[in-house]
Amino acid sequence: MMPVSLALRLAGRPVGGHVDAFGAPDPNEPVRISVPVTAHVSFAELLTLLVTTPGVCLDYADLVKDDVVRDSVRFALITTDLLSLDQRSERVMAVYRGDAPGSHALPPFEYLRCVGSAITRVFGVEAAL
Repeated sequence: MMPVSLALRLAGRPVGGHVDAFGAPDPNEPVRISVPVTAHVSFAELLTLLVTTPGVCLDYADLVKDDVVRDSVRFALITTDLLSLDQRSERVMAVYRGDAPGSHALPPFEYLRCVGSAITRVFGVEAAL
């Protein structure tokens, strides 16, 4: 499960005991609670999230750290437009498979392959080539 923060304003009653509050209460700020989210993503979508999301900057040393890869996917899922993810993943996978030339918008082929290996190791899914 992935925790996400959801901003809510209190309407004169405290947050119930069945939710996890995030941070110390501040009467001038919205209450933030943890909301578990389940996302179902493919290898291509994971690859796309890790190589095209602004703010996700994994170097080769990061790719061997399972926690860093998982945290990067969580961040990418929260900040990405999931409606366009499928379309973007088709382009990334074409480059990953070697069916399309790379572009300045995507990292080099060798880096894509290293990210793909990290995805397989951390999440147990492989590319359908």
